[in-house]
Amino acid sequence: MTGRLALVTYSLALMLMLGWLLVAGQSILLPVLVGVISVYILTTAAEALVPVPLIGRLPRIWRRILALVLMSLGFAILAGFITNSAASLSAALPHYAENFDILQERFLTALGIKETPNWGDLGAQLVEMLDATTLMPIALSTISNGGSILLTATLYAVFLLAELDRLPAKTLSAVKDPAQAERTLALAHQINDKIGSYLAAKTLVNVILALVSYALLLALGINHPAFWAIIIGLLNYIPYIGSIIAVVFPVTMSLIQFTSFAHAGMALVLLMIPQLAVGYYIEPKFLGRSVNLSPFTVLLALAVWTALWGMTGAILAVPLTAMVMIILAEIPTTRWIAVMMSETGDL
Repeated sequence: MTGRLALVTYSLALMLMLGWLLVAGQSILLPVLVGVISVYILTTAAEALVPVPLIGRLPRIWRRILALVLMSLGFAILAGFITNSAASLSAALPHYAENFDILQERFLTALGIKETPNWGDLGAQLVEMLDATTLMPIALSTISNGGSILLTATLYAVFLLAELDRLPAKTLSAVKDPAQAERTLALAHQINDKIGSYLAAKTLVNVILALVSYALLLALGINHPAFWAIIIGLLNYIPYIGSIIAVVFPVTMSLIQFTSFAHAGMALVLLMIPQLAVGYYIEPKFLGRSVNLSPFTVLLALAVWTALWGMTGAILAVPLTAMVMIILAEIPTTRWIAVMMSETGDL
């Protein structure tokens, strides 16, 4: 009994220490983990380029570097577009001040309140809260922090890619035991397959979702449709709730742009249809059981990683938890934890 109590105490102390290290070492650990996950994505992308004429004949290392350059360029273009769109949206907010007041009056009328409360110019107050001096610094700070992490992660990824082909020989030299070295490399390949296939399928689904959302936003006449569609696609990396939360933004835009609750309601219904299709049909079909995590594990991981690392942690919650589960499954004393984390129990 005493030994079991000591084990539980040591385990709790270890978990607290790991949590503290993850928070305190965020600036160091986060770029490293993003770099490692990027390598998984790049190796999968490099293999996908094999059927491409001419490019497929390049050595594997050059295909990986090409994938890295294309991915970095894509992130740079995306960040620039989001920054410009945020600036345009912030500059347009003062034009909607009157719309806020109209919405206030219609809302109170619908409630049967004939006399408008003395709240002053509510629209002007709300616009002042969201003007360029408050909205833009937040957007630019978020993009700047994300860009800093991506830049550092790119440097880590470059050096990891340069050493990737020497990893088997180095593992054998470090472990000495060929059987153990083989198991270690098999574990690395398993993580690569699961994380690479999950992120590739998730990205494809997000692109489809963003395109469908863009078409709907365009048809609804909502301003800045490309910006909102990109936000919906990016937030869909957060499992279950990301893209649904993202829908709130264009629906709010519809409300203040058209001052119509009916138009906002129609926008909400139309934009939620692809979210439900993605959640209940497309993602299960494309992703399947690629990471084999139970829904409860995903929700718990989302809460934990978001608490530790904010939005970045929410986006990386599934890949990081899948890596942890695979590693736990290889350790006999912790295999039962991996079984409980899995969706099917089969590892």
